[in-house]
Amino acid sequence: MVKSGCYQFGIEKIQRIENMRNLALLLMLVLVSCSKSNFKEESLPKEQKENLNISLPIKIGQKLNINQVNIEFLELAGDSRCPKGMQCSWAGNAQAVFLVTGNDSAQTLTLNTHGGEKYPKSGLANGYQFTLDKIRPYPATNIRIDRTQIKAELLVTTSVSVKKEFSKTEHVIIDVRSKGEYEQGHYPNAKNLDYKTIEETISTLNLEKDSKIYVYCRSGRRSGIAKALLEEKGYTNVINGINQDKMHDTLGTRVKM
Repeated sequence: MVKSGCYQFGIEKIQRIENMRNLALLLMLVLVSCSKSNFKEESLPKEQKENLNISLPIKIGQKLNINQVNIEFLELAGDSRCPKGMQCSWAGNAQAVFLVTGNDSAQTLTLNTHGGEKYPKSGLANGYQFTLDKIRPYPATNIRIDRTQIKAELLVTTSVSVKKEFSKTEHVIIDVRSKGEYEQGHYPNAKNLDYKTIEETISTLNLEKDSKIYVYCRSGRRSGIAKALLEEKGYTNVINGINQDKMHDTLGTRVKM
């Protein structure tokens, strides 16, 4: 009888331990589930939001969108890569042309698979760095490649350093006339910041202090004042574009009327 009682007691103890273990596992699953359901993008570190590093496959003629910036694979401008199975003195190069549009701007990027100063693989546009990683299919002897089969693989990155470099290589155009004058006709992609308030409103453009800034008006008087005001605020690369005609002579773009 004693043995039977001890045996029964042991069985009950084991069952209680097993039940407690199952309960602990259940609680862990609930906690994990809750933590996943409460996870939001806002909880990501700021650095993770601002840094992008993705591989983007894109077919010729295709247009894709990244955060309101469009990238279109326009054409394969040339392909001199050494075909499979052949021995060549040079590996060759494939050159692809892309159109990047967004934020009231459009830019053509010509990228290469070879790399180097003569055949650059990377280019900056709209705050992103685009790097041509591959062009497929790879050439082969006696095989004609259908244009619809051509696909590029782009590496798209953005970071604080890329944004700073982008701001140095791109220029910003500011029309410092009144809103009414601006609406009657202005230079393409020009932002309108009245020279009277430009000291306060310049911060809305989020520019680096060494960004290239063109300011213009009707005669050059107001843009001269705006240039001086911006330089007092620490902007080191401000250019007085005088007026729209002078801007056309400098940058070679027609006035938007």
